[in-house]
Parts: sequence; C-alpha cells; structure tokens
Amino acid sequence: MGLTLFYETLLVILVSVLTSAVCLSAFLVSRQKIMFYASVGFLFYFLDVASILQDDFAARSFIELGADYYFLRSFLTLATGAGFLGAFWLMVCEYLGERRRALRFGPIAAFVIISGVLLVISGSSSVLRFLYYNCRAVFLFWILAFACFHYLRVQDPVERQRLGRYRVQCLVLGLLGVLMVAEDVTFFLVLGVESVKIGPFVLLAERNYCENLLMLVCAAMMCHFALRQLFIHSHTNPVMDDTSRHRQTAADLMVYASRHQLTQREQEVLDYILRDKDNQNIASSMSLAPSTVKVHVHNILQKTGHANRQELIQDFWKTV
Repeated sequence: MGLTLFYETLLVILVSVLTSAVCLSAFLVSRQKIMFYASVGFLFYFLDVASILQDDFAARSFIELGADYYFLRSFLTLATGAGFLGAFWLMVCEYLGERRRALRFGPIAAFVIISGVLLVISGSSSVLRFLYYNCRAVFLFWILAFACFHYLRVQDPVERQRLGRYRVQCLVLGLLGVLMVAEDVTFFLVLGVESVKIGPFVLLAERNYCENLLMLVCAAMMCHFALRQLFIHSHTNPVMDDTSRHRQTAADLMVYASRHQLTQREQEVLDYILRDKDNQNIASSMSLAPSTVKVHVHNILQKTGHANRQELIQDFWKTV
C-alpha cells in the first residue's frame, strides 16, 4: 500500500469512528433509532476498512498469508458489508415508518445469501468476483429505489415535504453508486488485473475508492443530522427566535401535526407550548379565552397520547 493510500485509509477509518461516536451520542440523547442504526453502520464500515490495514501490516511483517486466509477474510468482508448496509437499510425503514418485518430483514438476508454463494463459487473468475463485489452496489440501489418509490407514492403534501428534503443527497448517492459499478467494471471486466499503477499511486482491485467517497458523503450527512439533534436537545425548551430555527421547527410542526391529526388551531397552540408558554400567555397571544386554550391543550395531549406538556415536548423533538 502506497503512502497516499495509507493516509486515505486512515482518513476513512477516522471519519467512520467519529461519525459512529457522534451518532451514538445523538441516540443516547434523543433515543432515535435512526441514530442508533447509523452508529452501528459506521462502526461496521470502520471494521471493513480496518481489515485492509490488517492485510498490509501482515504483508510488511513478512507473515505468510495463504489462500485460506484470504478466503476467510472475504467472509469477514461479507459480514461487515452486511453490517453497514443492513444498518443503513434499517435506518431508512425507520425514517419512512416501514414496520413490516419481512421487508425490513428480507433484503439483508438476500444480500448475505447471494454474496455468500458468489463468494464460494467465484474462484478465479473475474465475472463472478465482479458480481460478488457489486452486491453492495445493488443493495445501495435497492435502498435508494425503495426510498424514491415511497416518496412518489405518498399523497400527503406534508409528508412529501419531509421526505423531499433529501432529494439532492439521494441523487448524489445514486451517482456515486454508478461510479462504484464503473470502477469495478474497469478492474474486473476490462483490465482484469489485481492492481493498476498510475504514477506514484497503486490502485487495488479489491478496494472501491468511489465507495469510500460515498461513505464520506454519508458521514457528512449523518453528522449534520446528529449534531442538529444534539443542538436541539441541549435546550430543554428550544429557543424559537432566530429565523432559520423557526423555519425548521415550523416544517417539523407540520409533520407532527399531520401524524397526530391535529387541527390548525391545535397546531398553533402546540407551537406556543414548544416555546414554553403557559395557558395564560397562549390565550393572550392568540386572543382566546384561557378556558378555550385549556381545551385545546387537553385535546393535543389526548391525540398524541401524553400525560403532560413535558412528555409532549420530549416526544416532539424525539420523533420529528
């Protein structure tokens, strides 16, 4: 492994570990399963990339690595691939509200079975090895296609707005997925070599550099999402004064109100509850009688299934 690729590998490892830690912190604060799945996914990707350093260390230590070692290491790669892709798939299912067990775990099982069969029968066949390595790309395309289909099927304009936030990111990930396949096509089907030397750089066939770039993009997305959760939960009652925060909360409020079938007036009352306003202040701000506000608050708590305002506020920031 060249010095440049060594530091590139260290960068991917460092980003994976840090992203996993940030997502875990966000999960411990918010209890959002999305953050837990993201943390697990990046931890598995750290293990996936770290195995490359293991091979390089063994080679430089003059440790004999036979065919059996590489065969077993390929199964480790299969396991780590299933780990991080499966975690990301569960993360997407959680975000989309998909609860069917067969659909949540079926694609993961299919990936493991198909990859395992291709690994066992591949031997020295470049075509079968290409198919084995591209099971990851197929899983990625499945995740993106499922999310796209769900977005196109949704009729609720509020839910479409929530899902539409990530259209650009999905397009970027899809493009990087195409580049992943193109990279493997070049190595396994066109050149048919284990490595290519370009000036001072040596590119390895079993490494997918576009996949590394894709994971760095995913890491940036998840760190942004996780840090947003940590920022929100660092305040018991979030401040709503600045324009950007108010716009974001207004969008989340629409989603939450739609999920729990709140009326427009109840949504307005909920907005004031999130600002830590009591019934008297809400009544003054909305030009309503305190008794009317009390009824609205009671209806909101009943529809959302919470006993008090604090539970309601915690649930709002946990689920939006």
